[in-house]
Amino acid sequence: MTIGEALKEMQKELGLTGKEMAAGIITTGTYSRVIHGTRRISSDLLIKLLLKHNIDLSYFFDKVSDTYMPPSNRLEQKLSSQFGLAFNNHDIVAAVTTFEQIKKANVSIHFKKRVQIAVAFLTKTTDDLDNKFKKSIIDDLNKESNWIFNIQALLLFATSFEILPIEFVEKKMVFFFNKISRSKNISEIMKERFAIVCVNYLHWKYSQTIRLNGKIGIIGANVVNAINYLQSLESNTHFIIYIISAKYYSALFSGNLTRAKQIKENLLDMGCTLVVKNWPL
Repeated sequence: MTIGEALKEMQKELGLTGKEMAAGIITTGTYSRVIHGTRRISSDLLIKLLLKHNIDLSYFFDKVSDTYMPPSNRLEQKLSSQFGLAFNNHDIVAAVTTFEQIKKANVSIHFKKRVQIAVAFLTKTTDDLDNKFKKSIIDDLNKESNWIFNIQALLLFATSFEILPIEFVEKKMVFFFNKISRSKNISEIMKERFAIVCVNYLHWKYSQTIRLNGKIGIIGANVVNAINYLQSLESNTHFIIYIISAKYYSALFSGNLTRAKQIKENLLDMGCTLVVKNWPL
């Protein structure tokens, strides 16, 4: 869908005339040419139009992203969805088949590494990932000075906990929380990506602590910060699963296993299988 087509669709949904939609920000004639694809609209005027009519920016740009996205990004998005479906369904054959496609595709190296780790996790072969590969992950993260706001690097980090040195993960998480605590005007989609990092960290930390020590000892600052971040999210339907995750991991780390099991069972009863079936308890 083009920008013009998306604007026309929004106009129809809002029940506005062309003049009302143009809202004096651009002329009615210019607006007509934009929606018919004979004239471009600048980004600042487009955003003014969207904000004028309280149109959600993410919703609008999702509509047009396929049209303006570079082919390599579009391919990566398609393969990511295809692999995600196989991974969530624990379909090893489909996951491995998709991974073979990804290895040959013109997509980002970070994406390829994330999928390689996910396949190893799914097939229980993470121990087979060699030190050269693991070092490449560390090097990728170390050379990105702003990796927290680099989507590919951030997702690579969130996927790699299981194969990275414990001390490296903990130091990166300290940096992560220091950085986001000083950041303002974080978009909703970035808040969700940060939430994914926190949930993955809590899962890894609990599993790793139980595996090494057999029990939970002193709760570290990174665990506290991860739970606090999830609890601080807005109470809307978009973030509710992360807020519930905070309650679940808070119960786990405090030793209230009965409470943790109850939270998980309640979510399973509600049909949230994909979200919680891999939780550690």
